[in-house]
Amino acid sequence: MSLRNLAIPVLLSCLLQRPPVLAAQEPASSDIVLREHVRRAIKNGADFLRRTQQADGTFSVPEAEYSEYTAGLTALALLAQINCDVPVESPQIQRGLQYLRSVRLSELRHGVYQASLMLMAFCAAEELDRDLVRIQQLARVLQNSQATQGPMAGLWGYGLAGYGHSVGYGDRSNGQFAVLALRDAAYAGVSVDRDVWQRTHDQWVRGQNRDGGWGYRNRESSRGSMTVAGLSTVAITTHMLQDDSDVDADGRPDCCADHPPDEAAERGRKWLTERFTVHGNPGHHRWQLYYLYGLERAGRLSGVRFFGLHDWYRSGARALVERQQPDGRWSIRGTESNPVLATSFALIFLSKGLSRVVVNKLDYSSGPRAEDSRGDWNRHHLDIPGLVDRIDTLKGWPPRLTSQVLSLNRLQEQTAVLDMNQAPVLYLSGRDTPALTDQQVRWLREYVDQGGFIFGLANCGNGSFDAGFRDLITRMFPQGEASLKRLQADHPIYRSEFLLNADNVELLGVDFGCRTTIVYSPEDHACYWHKWSRHTPLGRSQDLTQRIIRSTRVGVNVLAYATGREPPEKLNEAMTAKERAGRLPTRGLLEIAQLRHNGGWDTAPRAVRNLLEGLNRTTGLGVSPQRNAVPITLSELSRFPIAYMHGRFGFRLQVTERDALRDYLSRGTLLFADACCGSPRFDRSFRDLMHQLYPDHPLEPIPADHPLLTETTGYDVTRVRLRRLIPGERTASLQTRIKEGPPVLEGIQINGQYVVIYSRYDLSCALENQASLACDGYVEEDAMKLAINIVLFGLLQEITQ
Repeated sequence: MSLRNLAIPVLLSCLLQRPPVLAAQEPASSDIVLREHVRRAIKNGADFLRRTQQADGTFSVPEAEYSEYTAGLTALALLAQINCDVPVESPQIQRGLQYLRSVRLSELRHGVYQASLMLMAFCAAEELDRDLVRIQQLARVLQNSQATQGPMAGLWGYGLAGYGHSVGYGDRSNGQFAVLALRDAAYAGVSVDRDVWQRTHDQWVRGQNRDGGWGYRNRESSRGSMTVAGLSTVAITTHMLQDDSDVDADGRPDCCADHPPDEAAERGRKWLTERFTVHGNPGHHRWQLYYLYGLERAGRLSGVRFFGLHDWYRSGARALVERQQPDGRWSIRGTESNPVLATSFALIFLSKGLSRVVVNKLDYSSGPRAEDSRGDWNRHHLDIPGLVDRIDTLKGWPPRLTSQVLSLNRLQEQTAVLDMNQAPVLYLSGRDTPALTDQQVRWLREYVDQGGFIFGLANCGNGSFDAGFRDLITRMFPQGEASLKRLQADHPIYRSEFLLNADNVELLGVDFGCRTTIVYSPEDHACYWHKWSRHTPLGRSQDLTQRIIRSTRVGVNVLAYATGREPPEKLNEAMTAKERAGRLPTRGLLEIAQLRHNGGWDTAPRAVRNLLEGLNRTTGLGVSPQRNAVPITLSELSRFPIAYMHGRFGFRLQVTERDALRDYLSRGTLLFADACCGSPRFDRSFRDLMHQLYPDHPLEPIPADHPLLTETTGYDVTRVRLRRLIPGERTASLQTRIKEGPPVLEGIQINGQYVVIYSRYDLSCALENQASLACDGYVEEDAMKLAINIVLFGLLQEITQ
């Protein structure tokens, strides 16, 4: 069949343009547009700070307000730039750090603010071989500067103890800076006295106003900047004050005990929800950027995407992008007119708020408006935050990882699956059977269909969650197309990060598509994630420590397998592409035949649909949303201009099927194929099939400069990213590397025209958005571009023959 028979001039003009206009036809999408604006704002803001740096390494605008706080402003500017991924080894960061190393604490005005910022900057730079002694000194001085008696106990004032300043007066602004700095010091390995955390926690809980907010001092009216400070401070102290009073002599905690969130945090979130805004500081007429700086921290440390119905990051990012000045700075007349101060606050919000969300923890009991943070879904409220914090210490993962809570009953039909897709992993836990509606179960199935991963875990071990989770799988796959089975010892999940003994780690999974897409643990590892900390509490038993290590390794391995150690960035294009996938036209001009065979022809069931959506999105070419899985007969194949096949196992076609495929390809059409996850069994069978079809025309490499790979056809894919599993012993943990270079494609030409284009490395699983450490193939974004080019090339080739 020739496309000429369609007689559609619009299609011809679209296909024959040189080159096709790809990205320009992208429909407006709020996340894609916002992400581009945020990235530009971060770059321009960081460039502005770089231009303000003085020769001595300081960041200061002499005529601006607060210019006398040189050390603090310099530290804040360094902190902002490091979080914007300005390399620590860059000249401006190194000059700034060198200046901070020379600062004398006795010369600091408002020393707690400035010393706290210096401590945070040194910790962020992570040059511990040079700065550990300075970090220890600053942490010790800050601890000694905390008020220990009276109504101000647990707060900090402006002065540093031992440097000519009195200690005793305190406020919540100084207090939050000291707490943030000491947290960073503790994460860097510095010992912080437990009494410091306890006094801080008691002060903030005791000093919370009756309305749920916090004021600058006790008994002062609540304001947004102090309430977000309270939320982040209570989150920090709650984590730091974990104890082992529920642990038995063998190191086993009481996993059936509830670990509910602090009531102060719940009340604070309620106050903020009722007064939420990003266009001012609630309850106060100044310090908007200081408030946003705290809002980012409150949202991230609380693990929430929404305060009520307010998406705090997207709302704040839009407000900041709109307020940025042409030269890259931010400033607000009055208290935030200093552009170094204001720009640093804005950049920290934008950059740290853009942290990659690894896990959405599913809240399945809160109502559409009422928050149920003490529900069965949150039995160990620090479980996922602790596990993600553990991952954040590992090499090979991106920086600044976080988790969020997703309230199932607040989702809307039109956007539910897209909201789930804000994270690559959806975590579901509890002791009792989660009550999910049929609609919610359908959302979970669609989430998995679109490449999502579900991690289920039974808390306590004596409830009904196990039976409920198994029933959930049956409801998700009512036709029996997938089932829950114990993962065997050779499953890559047991060595995706650490080496696990499959004999004493029970994990069950559902294989669907290219990989295991649902993993379930009947053992309550979350009880131990809840107790994980970067600083080991004094007196913790070795038995408990070993149990925590074991359980965190299990959790890390599951997340490493689910994400390929590459959780997507917030506001990324892939998420928006998933939203558009359900919007293809009901009838289209282009259809692709997917060949049925006995080698796993349906391993990646959504690959073709996602490819068609990609073609529709980037070219404007009308496509059919219908996947056409056809038997290999000439009568079936002749309806399609392109045939596609993939698989994961060995296969063999009958003689009649081989003859039909050869006749089909002789008509100027194209067979596009790839081996799922680089499967060697499929690869061998495919090469055998090609030899049977064309014994005199072997598969040959397609040159790196071939028009197929250039903008002449579509995208420039002359260089792409290929993920390869590094060969090693089966007893070693899985290691991968990503190599950039020309794509590895092979083809068969007959009379100067390609009839077959083949990739022995995976494209189809990547088209399904299913990252896997055990999968040799192209990175998702590049796989889509490469597949689009292959289809466009096949169509162009047919038209011009």
